[in-house]
Amino acid sequence: MTRKGKLVFIVVIIMAILLKEEVYGILFHLNITNKVDNYICEIKNKNIEKLYNELVEAYKYDDNLNYELEHTKILFNNTYNLTDKITIYKGHKNNIKEKNLVINEQGLVGIVNKVNKNSSEVVLLTNKDLNLSVKINENYGILKYENNELIVMGINNKGKLDIGDKVYTSDVSNYPKNVLIGFVSNISVDNYEIEKVLKITPAVNFNNLKYLSVITDLRGQE
Repeated sequence: MTRKGKLVFIVVIIMAILLKEEVYGILFHLNITNKVDNYICEIKNKNIEKLYNELVEAYKYDDNLNYELEHTKILFNNTYNLTDKITIYKGHKNNIKEKNLVINEQGLVGIVNKVNKNSSEVVLLTNKDLNLSVKINENYGILKYENNELIVMGINNKGKLDIGDKVYTSDVSNYPKNVLIGFVSNISVDNYEIEKVLKITPAVNFNNLKYLSVITDLRGQE
């Protein structure tokens, strides 16, 4: 097939996908309907396979957690409006409540802030109004987002910490414990040399949020 012929064929394929009924007669006269149908089926099958693999990868952590999860996706993302919030599809009818933690396969994404019937607003970890109790080894501190960075404050200067240590939700808050938040990337002390100030690299890639889960309860408990 010539270069021009290939171009015509590609254009016809696109038309067939968008307006299959309308162009079917034309394709019949060009005697390429079978090729087009096969190509469309191939595209659909690849998309289905890709979606399946994404879902398996996204929710493979489900059985390993002691939490009841309600799976969802993003309905609206308004992080570019400097509010650092997202809206998810699930709401009251799905047993979603305020202060439920939202996670993905990487770790903690944020906290449910507002619940409607069929949707909920989620405050991300990158929201400047967020304050969260965290645990690093045997140390407890408060996670905040300041100057475009996640930091942990309130840990005594004598606390044992290393670069790369994992940061989890703590067991002294009202939130589910041991949910991964991120990793210690820098350790310094405050101006009074009393407390450590930690910079945290989040476990979650906030530029690529797709499939999420809301922790609704502990498994096996009411």
